[in-house]
Amino acid sequence: MPDHIDEFESIFRRSERELFQYVEIPIRSVTIVTDDDADKASQTEAMVKAFLPRLAEAGEWRTITGSEYHTVAQLLEILDQKQTDLIITYRHLQEESLVPQHSLGVYLDVLTQTTSIPVLVLPGTAAQPVSVHDRVCDRVMVVADHISGDNRLINYGVRMCRSGGSIWLCHVEDDVAFERYMAVIARIPEIDSDDARVLIENQLLADAQEFIDNCSKVIDGEGPNITVNSFVGRGHHLRDYQALIQEHDVDLLVLNTKADDQLAMHGRAYSLSVELTDVSMLLL
Repeated sequence: MPDHIDEFESIFRRSERELFQYVEIPIRSVTIVTDDDADKASQTEAMVKAFLPRLAEAGEWRTITGSEYHTVAQLLEILDQKQTDLIITYRHLQEESLVPQHSLGVYLDVLTQTTSIPVLVLPGTAAQPVSVHDRVCDRVMVVADHISGDNRLINYGVRMCRSGGSIWLCHVEDDVAFERYMAVIARIPEIDSDDARVLIENQLLADAQEFIDNCSKVIDGEGPNITVNSFVGRGHHLRDYQALIQEHDVDLLVLNTKADDQLAMHGRAYSLSVELTDVSMLLL
């Protein structure tokens, strides 16, 4: 039995330790997509610039108003005509009469599936927006299933946080997935499942914490003036993130929406983006 545990330990020790690389994300152009008229779109632009002061250096801002598109294809065509580094929009564009539950709305669904451009989603919906005029983005939370090595996700989080603000790097090992793997291990008589449970859980969390500690050191030495905090644990993604957002009064949530091998938004990201409608989100 101990031989098999030694095998696990040796595998973990051989695994490559990821090191964080800080890169300043260039955001030179920003596009706001709304279903409002030009006057209200201008108000939204002013609100966004106040909320995200680190976007002030973007040299080009444009708005796409509701009269300019009436189908998803038209919106995509307009976006294709001129490159942009960031799209800012709301859930449920042009769906004032019918806001389906458990959905981002057809426009945002397609944007997150068919474009590689990051999409920042403002809280609320297009019909019932939640204003951020009284907030400044200085509390950013980066969430990931496997945060180790996810440099792009973290660099975007850093990019959005105001100088002097704080960023939380969060890694939650999903209880359901963990227990499923433990159930498989328990059926292998050659492995002591109790020892394996402790070893695997401790190592998974230690790897994530080690990577985040490295992030903090690199950002402190090379990045802007922000404080890096961490949360590493096991639990239920949605409940835990809801609690963390409330506890730290988070201004912006940053998360990946696509797996490497697919365009469609993966399940956990979709669940978070649909359920957590009262916080701004950057979907990568």
